[in-house]
Amino acid sequence: MFPSLYEPFGIVALEAMAAHVPVIVSDTGGLSEVVAHGIDGYKAPPGQPGALAYYIKEVLTNPGLARDLTRKAWKKVLTVYDWQHIAMETLEVYREAREIYRGY
Repeated sequence: MFPSLYEPFGIVALEAMAAHVPVIVSDTGGLSEVVAHGIDGYKAPPGQPGALAYYIKEVLTNPGLARDLTRKAWKKVLTVYDWQHIAMETLEVYREAREIYRGY
């Protein structure tokens, strides 16, 4: 659980996903970009403790749901946030920039 009012990066959420624990974050900044609500974690509106409590209760009272969220989060860590995948995406950005530059 990471109820931040602002978090520019989603590294904390990724670390939780890699640790195989259910992820509940504030729907803000980098945290919002990393977590897919209801798929691999939950996002609560910032500053709304009632919503945060609701998602905490959901995960604690539904072990099957918690397992499903953590399984999907782990898959995301292994695919989307794998360093090889990130390197290939970065290379593609450079290729696109080079093509745009050649056009000028």
